[in-house]
Amino acid sequence: MILRHSQPSPVRRRLGAAHSPPRRKLGGKLARTVALITVFLGLAVVCHSARRVADQTGRSVEIPERAERLISLAPSITETLFALGLGDQLVGDTDYCEYPPEARLKPHVGPVLNPSLERIVALKPDLVLGSREANRIETADQLERLGIPVYGVTAQTVDEMLSSIEDLGNVLGREAEARRLVRELRERIDRVERRVANRPKPKVLFVVWYRPLTAAGPRSFVADVVRRAGGVSISDDLSGEWPRMSLEEALRRNPDVILFPRAESFAPSPEDLTTLPGWRNFNAVKHHRLYFVSDTIIRPSPRLVDALEEVASFLHPELDFSGREKSR
Repeated sequence: MILRHSQPSPVRRRLGAAHSPPRRKLGGKLARTVALITVFLGLAVVCHSARRVADQTGRSVEIPERAERLISLAPSITETLFALGLGDQLVGDTDYCEYPPEARLKPHVGPVLNPSLERIVALKPDLVLGSREANRIETADQLERLGIPVYGVTAQTVDEMLSSIEDLGNVLGREAEARRLVRELRERIDRVERRVANRPKPKVLFVVWYRPLTAAGPRSFVADVVRRAGGVSISDDLSGEWPRMSLEEALRRNPDVILFPRAESFAPSPEDLTTLPGWRNFNAVKHHRLYFVSDTIIRPSPRLVDALEEVASFLHPELDFSGREKSR
């Protein structure tokens, strides 16, 4: 999910979903474009020895033994590639890839949902990396018909994010770097969990959007981070990744802490929210425990651990997470 949108994104075929045959023929203009691109690839792409592997979504993909030109179709993948020391091999990313700052300088291939096939082809990638949660399966299908392999990445929890990093390290020849990065991240996660283990667990509401009230469901990075940070999400028993909740139901569950995404599309300030009907009755509002969290909390990248430490500091302000208790 991309929190730049005011609502959770609509249902769509995701990368890793079952393939189905096209229902209609390509239009004349698109067909000519595809034909030209295919010819271009035949002339321009250098053949490399390849191996067939199962990607993280379970798809069978033939990837080159040495993938030296990479394109990322998701901000989380871009961040991970840089963290593994593969920034120089990244030849393109999306309009939303903004971290680290060097990612903004890369050629962009368009938005996450509808990247430009022409731009991707022009960059002559050995391998494209896409996300099941962010990209459409149609994009992978189109690229593979053009002879460009697409490796799917997926993760919905902190542990799955760590496993995803290790897998990318193995696929891209950065095994040692991936192991070192994962070890460092696990140490930080363990430190947070040790610090909050015997503390009271505040009830938490993560507001994806406030009108209608949309929360974080149990199978989301947010819910996993809240649990690890020593809190209890009041929407953990709801179905779906981003379930809606009535204001009356939220008031009945009465969270001690309310978290919001720190995103451009989220316009109201905590002060504004306290003036909305019903909101002033929350315990969290009465005790001024409303916080904006970095949008890294919804990205399966190494910075998800930054979000974990940030949320833990909001839920347990008496602690820091370098191993020392704050003086009162």
